[in-house]
Amino acid sequence: MNTQNIATLSAMLIRAGFEEGIGYRLLQRVCFTPSSFTLFERLKKNKDTLTCSLHFERQGMEYVCGYYDVSLIKGIVLPERTIDGIDLEELDKAMGQIDWCCQADGSQFRLDDPDSWAREKNISQIVSQLTKLSATVEGKHFADALRLKHWMDAGLEDLVGNLNVIRARIEISQRVYFIDGEGIPIDEVHRFLLNRWMEKKMQANRRERANESKDGEVASPGEERGKQFSSKKRKTTIKRIGQER
Repeated sequence: MNTQNIATLSAMLIRAGFEEGIGYRLLQRVCFTPSSFTLFERLKKNKDTLTCSLHFERQGMEYVCGYYDVSLIKGIVLPERTIDGIDLEELDKAMGQIDWCCQADGSQFRLDDPDSWAREKNISQIVSQLTKLSATVEGKHFADALRLKHWMDAGLEDLVGNLNVIRARIEISQRVYFIDGEGIPIDEVHRFLLNRWMEKKMQANRRERANESKDGEVASPGEERGKQFSSKKRKTTIKRIGQER
């Protein structure tokens, strides 16, 4: 096994801003000598999350990393607000207290003892609140944000459905290349993605205002009937004047 190659790759990735322990995670994969592999790294930047997929290929006796794909999910901050009797901050807090990946053996479970399945009872209450919250357009926005925040990597897709549609609405992605053993520092990549996120948000706001403007220009059914009646009245008046002449 080419340990010097692993040391070189680790140094390159650490210079780019990845964590010190990435060398061991590389070793765990290189020991299988695959022709290629992908290493997934998650970095927290303030309240934002950067998910990186680093792509490695074997070239002779060495592995090379030519690029990685990085996606930004902006930190989800919920306002101090109540919708349909549901306190958003309290719901967020309740979801944060649950270990969504927990898979207990159930040896202490007894159906006649609610304390032995308190977690599942809390989950049922949370799901009911999310369903109620999703009944309105405004509430659905926050419900989707909470689903993504707490369920994204919990392995619950078979129970809660595919979250990629929600994720696509708030995620920004970019491919970053390594050239001659050097890459753009991850902090600069983060700033670049933040700028793109702001741009995407501004475009969405413009589209929303444009749609509201169009909706305002559409005549109501009563206005439309009034216009039709006025038009018919003018035609009848013109016809009578012509007959009198």
